[in-house]
Amino acid sequence: MKYARILGLVLVVLTASLSFAARAPKSAVFNSAHDFKTQYNGASYTLCNFCHVAHKFGSAPTGPSYLLWNHTLSSVANYGVYTSDSMVNQPVDLGTSSNANLITSNLCLSCHDGTVAINSWYEAQSNASYQPIAQGTDFMPSDTTVRDLTKQHPINFVYPDATSAANIGMRVAGSTSSIDGAGNVPLFNGTMQCDTCHDPHAGPSSGAHLFFRTFPSTPEQTTTGSFCVYCHL
Repeated sequence: MKYARILGLVLVVLTASLSFAARAPKSAVFNSAHDFKTQYNGASYTLCNFCHVAHKFGSAPTGPSYLLWNHTLSSVANYGVYTSDSMVNQPVDLGTSSNANLITSNLCLSCHDGTVAINSWYEAQSNASYQPIAQGTDFMPSDTTVRDLTKQHPINFVYPDATSAANIGMRVAGSTSSIDGAGNVPLFNGTMQCDTCHDPHAGPSSGAHLFFRTFPSTPEQTTTGSFCVYCHL
């Protein structure tokens, strides 16, 4: 019995290690499109502070605190939603969600909807000479701007339950936290968001293209060459 318990513990540790290994480390953002420290010519502040801030001292603007966000959120009120006859749970418009400040997709769109400059921070950043970087002057290029979500893969919807997923040919989610059950393909309070498929910290060192996550390998993926069939069976 003692050996069985030890073996069980070893398997748990190995499973956790393998699950973590499939996710890009936060440091993988270095030299990626999200590495604003490099893009702003060796800015003096840490790479992380362009999106996150550990402390907001004194008179620093209050702003949303979710994930210690350091970037100004968009004020777009209506992005629209994708609709389909096969969808079980319809998406909720990100701009009208009652908990909009707590939805990770809104953090993505605070840059990617093109209405807020990339260099719009709650806590200003400095360049290599410790001079403040101008705020609100650099906007997202049009080819990476997303503002009409009626034309995009749906987000901000509750992932179908086991019965519904099976009925429409979707993979049954392992938990409300991730589709694979190990956290590699995450859900957020049971909902699908931008970062279910895209890891904002992934980059060249992790081999990620367009910040796509590393989806667990399946025979269907090998056959089709697409990670889409991980969820869409």
